Amino acid sequence: MREVDKGGQSLSATDFAALTGVSRERLRTWERRHGFPVPLRAHRGPRRYAVEDVTRVVAVRRAVESGVPLPAAIAATDVPPPAGLSPVAARALAEQAPVAVVALSGPQPLRVEYVNAAVRGRPGAPGPGDDLLALAPWFAAEPGARTLRRLFSDDIVAAACEHPDWTAGLSPGAHSIAYRLPHEEGRPPLVALIGVDTSHERRARKALAEAERDREQLRATVERDARFGAAAGAVADLFRLQGGPGALGDATALLVRRLGAVDAAIAPYMTGSLVLGRSARGLLGPEMVTVTRYADLADAVRDGETAWLGERGARGFGAPEGVALLVVPLMAAGELLGALLLLFDERTDLDQSQARLLRTISAVLAFALLREQVAAGAVPAPPGG
Repeated sequence: MREVDKGGQSLSATDFAALTGVSRERLRTWERRHGFPVPLRAHRGPRRYAVEDVTRVVAVRRAVESGVPLPAAIAATDVPPPAGLSPVAARALAEQAPVAVVALSGPQPLRVEYVNAAVRGRPGAPGPGDDLLALAPWFAAEPGARTLRRLFSDDIVAAACEHPDWTAGLSPGAHSIAYRLPHEEGRPPLVALIGVDTSHERRARKALAEAERDREQLRATVERDARFGAAAGAVADLFRLQGGPGALGDATALLVRRLGAVDAAIAPYMTGSLVLGRSARGLLGPEMVTVTRYADLADAVRDGETAWLGERGARGFGAPEGVALLVVPLMAAGELLGALLLLFDERTDLDQSQARLLRTISAVLAFALLREQVAAGAVPAPPGG
């Protein structure tokens, strides 16, 4: 019987039994008949067991379960195990690795001696006994083949190596860390390759990158839809709560804030021209732009459709270089009353939702513009009038 250790490295009999899978009664039987394991006790206190004995008892239990006599199993634990992994554990570790592990003998021929589960079973993958250069003749002239041969003959023990892709029919382009294994007497020297890059992984990364781009595009679209929707509601509220000429100016300032635009302006239509005063931030106009002078502007006005103007048309409204100008016709009862001009940092594709919200905004602005023209006694002329 050993004295209870003072450092706290002991377990109660209950905890020890739970960890080892050997009941307390069986532990006492082993102790009585074979002197193993030796418990720790202080005076007449309860049995406790050293933490270091857990692995020994587990080893004995498993040996007995596999048919080893109990005395022999106990005796085997008296020999300290070698440090590090056993050959069986090391092979299992390589076998279950999630990356490709391949061992080659060489330098001539470069023969496959081992492939792990990540390689085995792949269509076109090599197997033990295969000559790598016979399977992939193109590889003989590649730098990777020279690197592998050098590992067998030179002083280097490890190197990055590009080689055939074991998991993709030996096509080019896979990467591994190759290193020379310790040479066992009577066995051929081996070089192991641990995969760090395969076409499968590259495809997975590419798919992930594409998914990330799609997610970002979707996020940007959702945010833009939200901005356009909020802008439409804010414009409607503005004209419901106030009127007068100042409301149109307030609307353009509001749209700049809500849409993230660089600038915005409303240009009333008068006898074939859009008459632009000052914009919300002063980057556009003042200009009087003849509609038929610019084909893209004429098409947008004729069709009543939102459109991005080309550089020439944008410059016609005084837009500075490096920005994009979106024109939104303001229509009422089929007649053109003017256009909403929105200046952005860059041109972006508008989806159906955003185009619909812009039409809502344009309808509110067209109604407000019509009300102002009626109040001023002006009669809007049709396009080309």
